Amino acid sequence: MAELTPRLAARHDVHLFCLSVRDVDLSGVTIHRLGDLSLPMGLRALWFLLVSSLVVRPGRYDVVLSQGGNSLVSNFMLAHTTHCQRRRMRLQRQWLLGRTPLWRRAWEALRDRLFIAMEGRAARRCRGRVIAISRSVCDYFVRQWGLAPDEVHIARNGVDHGVFRPDLRDEARPRIRSQLDLAEDEFVALFVGGRWVDKGVPEIIAALPRTRTRPRLVVVGSGDRARFARVAQGLGVAHRVTFVGHVDRPQDYFAMADCLVHPNPIEPFGLVILEAAACGLPLLAARSGAALDLIEEGVTGYFVEREPDAIAAGLDRLAAPELRAAMRDAVHQRSLEFSWDRQADEIERLFLRLAEPAGAREGAR
Repeated sequence: MAELTPRLAARHDVHLFCLSVRDVDLSGVTIHRLGDLSLPMGLRALWFLLVSSLVVRPGRYDVVLSQGGNSLVSNFMLAHTTHCQRRRMRLQRQWLLGRTPLWRRAWEALRDRLFIAMEGRAARRCRGRVIAISRSVCDYFVRQWGLAPDEVHIARNGVDHGVFRPDLRDEARPRIRSQLDLAEDEFVALFVGGRWVDKGVPEIIAALPRTRTRPRLVVVGSGDRARFARVAQGLGVAHRVTFVGHVDRPQDYFAMADCLVHPNPIEPFGLVILEAAACGLPLLAARSGAALDLIEEGVTGYFVEREPDAIAAGLDRLAAPELRAAMRDAVHQRSLEFSWDRQADEIERLFLRLAEPAGAREGAR
């Protein structure tokens, strides 16, 4: 939304309803802050759903665009989550979470049911006006909610190629490796993201002792470091795993690494996959989200299953420096097909084609 809003505001009257706002050019945008309570993420989402649906008057606007199912009054939906898949994956992998308090399991079950219900409601309400951010999200809405293929439109996310670019490698690689005590010639695999259990960090760590080439793993993002450090210790690979935490410049870590590992099979898009590609980083990823458009086997990376043996085999294939060097330019070139301007243009064309004509309601925006 931070990328889409200012681009649409350059040509249209745009009102942004939000709890808080940052990283947005506010010139030409009318901001409606809805009261950002200090609540956990799930409760914040439910609060936004309730308040936005009360204060937004759909008759005043040609387009009311919701993110997923976060509004009861939208007439367009930007689909960027797949709640049914996430719920199924969480249930299948419950054993990885250990003993979870009963109250937490009950809350998660209730939250998931509400999110799934709102997603389905929005899909039906916005039928024919659902905009998916990837092919896999489009397929999910067709399969899960019974929409026809031509009722879901794809407008892929973009990347800022001025920020994520290959030439960062010359300066950032030696600097970050020095900070992390990594040798220049060490093979370093990178994971970037949160929700570590959901996104496959346990399987990545479990893959390390199964490799022949003994790569190092750097994990960037927020998560339970102590818990996953114990997992690495138990597998005898604690010395090969470095947890960095949240960073303000992920592009420097893409430049430092030799490949990105992202084996989440239900990734709706995966901005980090695209950002890594824009930096020229070979990819190991599941067949989902942006990876479907970025990975050509043996040219820009490899598809991997979310299994330690498969991840280990993929890492060993990418251990050859000459192969990675050949992939760097190819994966960067593939990333050039993605831009925020392109996504905004595609969404704008859908609005102009599918929204009720502007003159049909006085004062509509």
